Amino acid sequence: MTEITKKEFDELYGDYDVVFDSYYKFTFTFKGKTNSGDTIVVTFGGSADDIYKQNITAGEKVKVRDIDAYYAAVREVGDGEGGIHSYTDF
Repeated sequence: MTEITKKEFDELYGDYDVVFDSYYKFTFTFKGKTNSGDTIVVTFGGSADDIYKQNITAGEKVKVRDIDAYYAAVREVGDGEGGIHSYTDF
């Protein structure tokens, strides 16, 4: 997987829609698909201070670029371990 910046990630994938998938330990995870069927995973939060004022609606589509994520990745179809691009901003 190639590590890129958030800006580069948003340039490549920012217009794709993702939807809320799960919540665990103050972290929201959103998932979506690219036009070629690759999986987009975007997470944000990580602490109560970061998420307490977030308004998340199940099923609502959100653009990747509109999420202040600390981690995002695109994984190829059928690729269980690796992927195409990712970024991490802790």
